[in-house]
Formats: sequence, C-alpha cells, structure tokens
Amino acid sequence: MNSIVTSRYVSLTRLTFLGLICAAIAACSNAPTTSTQPPPSHAYAPFSHKLTELEKLVQWDVEGKLAVYTNDKNNSGLLTWRQRSGYFDLLINGPLGSGQLYIEGTPGLVMATSSTDKLVADSVEALFKQTFDWEFPMEELRYWVRGIPHPDTATKMTYNAEGEASTIEQSGWKVKYHSYSNVTGLPMPKKIEVVGADIRLVLVLKSWFNLFPFPRLNPNFIATPKAG
Repeated sequence: MNSIVTSRYVSLTRLTFLGLICAAIAACSNAPTTSTQPPPSHAYAPFSHKLTELEKLVQWDVEGKLAVYTNDKNNSGLLTWRQRSGYFDLLINGPLGSGQLYIEGTPGLVMATSSTDKLVADSVEALFKQTFDWEFPMEELRYWVRGIPHPDTATKMTYNAEGEASTIEQSGWKVKYHSYSNVTGLPMPKKIEVVGADIRLVLVLKSWFNLFPFPRLNPNFIATPKAG
C-alpha cells in the first residue's frame, strides 16, 4: 500500500513540476506589452523623444537577412540596405535574388538588376508586384526598419518594458519587434516580423552603421532608480 501511495505522490509531483515549467515557458514567450509609454529607460527615451530624432534620420547602412513567406513559396537572402536621403539601394544575395539582385532608386524611379535581367518601375512596390507578385510595403518599411511608425498613416502601437516599439499596426500590416541591438547606446531593431494579408516578411538586421544625423540624447533624461 505504501509503495502505491509513494508512486502516486511521485507521479503527481512530476506532473506539477512539468506544469510549472510549461507555465514559465509560456510567461517568457509572452513578454508583457503596454499601449502607453513606460518610464524612460535609457538616454534616448522616452519613445516620443526617440521618434522625433529618428524621423530626422536621412542616412543609414544596415546588413542582415530578409526572408519572405507567401502562401505558395518561401524565399530568403542576405540583405544590404543603404539609404541616402531620397536615394537608396538594396543588395540581396541568395535564392530571393536568384544569385544577386541589386535595386536602386529615387522617388518615382526604381531599377532592379540581376544576373539575367534588368527592370524599371516607378516604385519598389510596383517592382516587387511586377517581378514576384508580392505586396511589399517599402514606403512604410523605411520607417518600420527604424522602429517607428510612418508619420502620415493612422497607427496603433504597443511598447515593451524598455519603452521601445513592440508592435505597430498600419495600412493593413502588423509589425512585430522581436529584439533590438545596441548601436552606440541607441536601441535599434534587430529582428522584425511584418505580416500582411498573404505575405510575411522577417528581417534580421545584424549591423547598423553610418546613421546620420545620429539621434541626440534626451537632455531631460533622468535615470529611474532600480527597486531594491
């Protein structure tokens, strides 16, 4: 009898322990967010200050990866994005670019060159629609990649515990910020997921450099003392 009771106790203990582990994993995978800006956590905060500074950004270079998931096909490639005010160029290496795809443009004119073809369109959106039959929100992505919403479009946002954008919803798209990297003290997006009606984009931005004008520190920032 004692062995049966002991066996049941051990089984119950194991189930309880597994339950606690599952609960802990669920809690970690659902990091808390808020629709209001948390207290400043770094010298570029609060978000309203960082937003103003990042809207002034006219130049950057970023390197990483781009993956595109659609209903019938998945593609990915290495990405280099160079922005110089109205001019930009994108270099995509890998299956997405069929080896290599180079896109450059200014407002109203975009050219794409691959190893087999050269195409011209009036926008990146039109180019990707023509080439891949994808909706590609380049106009908004220029802002989302900085971790801020497009200024001329209705926005719904949530923030993470550090006060950075956690999600942005605009123009039928939902942008999820999974992680940030530290660029000379400035948090910049590292992993971004952009979800549309029938397409999902994932950008992993590994290296940010040549940001200009580099955002100014908030002169009114006061560090909040940590509890305990």
